[in-house]
Amino acid sequence: MSAVDDANIKRRKITGRATVIFIAVMLTLTFFSRTINNFTLPKITYETPASGALIKEVTGTGNVKANTTQDLYVSNSMKVTGVMVDVGDSVKQGQTLLTLDTSDIENQLEDELDKYAQKKLHLEELMEAGSPESMMSLDKAVQIARQNVEKAQKNYDSSIVLYEAGAITAMNLTDAEANLDNAKLDYEIAKNNKDKAISSNKRDIESTKLDISMAERKITEFTKEMNMSTVTAPCDGVVTELHYSAGMTANASQPLYRIADTGGGFQFVATVNISAAEYLEPGDEAKISINSLNDTTMQGRVSQITDNQQQIGVKKDIVIDIPSDGLIGGEVGTADIKKSIGSYNVLVPNSAVGQDNKGYFVYVLKEREGPLGKEFYVEKVSVSIGDSDNAKTAILSGINTMDKVVSDSDKPLDDGSPVMIAN
Repeated sequence: MSAVDDANIKRRKITGRATVIFIAVMLTLTFFSRTINNFTLPKITYETPASGALIKEVTGTGNVKANTTQDLYVSNSMKVTGVMVDVGDSVKQGQTLLTLDTSDIENQLEDELDKYAQKKLHLEELMEAGSPESMMSLDKAVQIARQNVEKAQKNYDSSIVLYEAGAITAMNLTDAEANLDNAKLDYEIAKNNKDKAISSNKRDIESTKLDISMAERKITEFTKEMNMSTVTAPCDGVVTELHYSAGMTANASQPLYRIADTGGGFQFVATVNISAAEYLEPGDEAKISINSLNDTTMQGRVSQITDNQQQIGVKKDIVIDIPSDGLIGGEVGTADIKKSIGSYNVLVPNSAVGQDNKGYFVYVLKEREGPLGKEFYVEKVSVSIGDSDNAKTAILSGINTMDKVVSDSDKPLDDGSPVMIAN
């Protein structure tokens, strides 16, 4: 073999080794490049849509209230001489709550009894003044005035005949006519005087009767408060309010007490957003957790949905009837109400649904063959949505149950973005 052949053989060996090394280096670089690139790709999780029911879960904090409360107001100021209970105390019907000084009421009652007697006497006088006997003078005046009209009319009629016969002058006829007009005026005045007297008497009688009725009510009121020197509980219950202490003067602005009637049952009032309340209706079942009873849970049922007076248009109060076992009223807790709002064929996680200026969309996971095997990317798909609950949204069109819908991504996505599937 010649030297030239040896050189060619060596050259080919070197070239082959270089080619192998180049290919190995390129494969290595490609592998590491893909590996590095994979670390930069968004990591996503996906779910396959499924059919099922949407369950709206509504929660709200609130407190326990008695269905019935009892209170007592005084109509007249009275000094509180003693208070025998505190707010939060359980009381039995008939138990003494507080005592009052009623000496001022005794004096007011005596004054009112005197006024009542005076009004009764005045009424008797008015009744007598309106009797037929008392009206006799007015009747007599009307009768005389009527007779004078009749006489004046006859005189006038005769004067006309005499004037036409030339027996009297025109002046005589004019005088007869004037006498008739005056008699008629006197008659009207007499009638008006009688009618006014009758009307005035009736008004005075009605006014006095009203005064007597008011006096009777005050006497009843004072008599009732005369018996309030000792104030007792009207029912079994829990004292929720006491507005006066010993030495203070009670008045009509605030009740002496307020008691939650434990025999009348309880309700739980929870406050929720108005948007959540739209899904609820009377009769829905609710689970109540009472904080002060070691998170004891009980079942209740929605009875009313009303405006929250502090946040009208923003919040609603959900009134829930609950059992009364172990409750006294005022306990704080949480209401949890789960309500089915319909069944759908395609449900996806709420996190999967996005929205832009074109409407709602989801990202669907796709795969394709790349230079080094399978690659994953996402496709942005426009969808129309239906109802949603706390976890799922109903998709009405755009995808089906075979699609793989992206539910979470650690980086923002775009249509066509390559992605990695998180383990």
